[in-house]
Amino acid sequence: MNTLTTPPTPSASEPQPTSPPSSATRSAPPNEWRKPAGLIITIAVIVGAVVLALWVWNVIEHHPRTDDAVVRANVVGIAPRVRGQIIKLNVQDNQAVAAGDVLFEIDPADYELSLAKAKAALATLDQQIEVARAQDAQLKFQVKAAEAGVERAKAELKQAGDTLGRLQPLLTNGFAKADDVDRAATVKQVATAALAAEEQRLNQAQVALSTLATLTAQRAGAVAAVDLAALELSYCKVTALFPGRVISLNISVGAHASAGIPVFSLLDTRNWYVMAYFREGEIRHFGAGAAVEVYLSTVPSRRFAGKVQGIGWAVQPTDAIDIPHGLPLVRRELNWVHVAQRFPVRIEIENPDTELFRMGASAVAIIK
Repeated sequence: MNTLTTPPTPSASEPQPTSPPSSATRSAPPNEWRKPAGLIITIAVIVGAVVLALWVWNVIEHHPRTDDAVVRANVVGIAPRVRGQIIKLNVQDNQAVAAGDVLFEIDPADYELSLAKAKAALATLDQQIEVARAQDAQLKFQVKAAEAGVERAKAELKQAGDTLGRLQPLLTNGFAKADDVDRAATVKQVATAALAAEEQRLNQAQVALSTLATLTAQRAGAVAAVDLAALELSYCKVTALFPGRVISLNISVGAHASAGIPVFSLLDTRNWYVMAYFREGEIRHFGAGAAVEVYLSTVPSRRFAGKVQGIGWAVQPTDAIDIPHGLPLVRRELNWVHVAQRFPVRIEIENPDTELFRMGASAVAIIK
């Protein structure tokens, strides 16, 4: 009978046959090689990040930028210089206008009448001046005659006074008669009255002669009245003094316009600027005249050149209360985060595109 026998199990003390090493085991680097390479890569990444951070900080510090910027332009209220009813409106809201375009017209009827009245007054005055000028030669002769009459009356009065002065002392001694003294006194009174009459005639002649000078002096005022009436009539047509766009137009024909009160506004499209707000630590790196790149949020691909016109010197503090003649107010609170103050910087745009720039649009400003 056959019996199955199992091969003997080798004991632990017997030597075991070894298999040849695999290729994966032979090619794997030791741990001592992997550790220095990983350390070098880590250090390189850290150094690169630090260098990049320093470069970015240097760019931001010496070339500040801000997206807290707004496009601005000057807005002028269009107010008539005369009052009246609007009879013609030549523009619409948001319409572009050129310098010299007539925006609207005011009823000129009242001002035409005022001009006609002033012209009529000037014509009347000119006629009076012509009459006075024609009488001037005769009036001058009358003045000369009146002056001669005054001189003659003065001489007669002097003679009468001298005669009376000689006769009065003789009357007490009996060398002169009372009738002679009375006649001399009467002659003196008559001479006094004659002198007064001649002086009155001289005054009248001088007044008549001065009429020409008075009328001539009044003519300048009459001419000014005509010019003023013509000027007010020209104000009935309100024109644009500069190219721009009509904004805030909310009236129609038939509305009453008052002098000095704006009817609508006109946006000045000749000059555009950006009000950019930079942190107080950044404004020390630039000043007036610094070059700026401006980008509009509506067209971020377009770059516009500008220059710093000026930096604001004052802002209204928002965390302080001014108590006149009182003690300073210090709040009992702790600000964990200090927010840097921003100052407005006005940037004049050198190459604005009037079709793209809109007042109030957001922008980005980069100091170059």
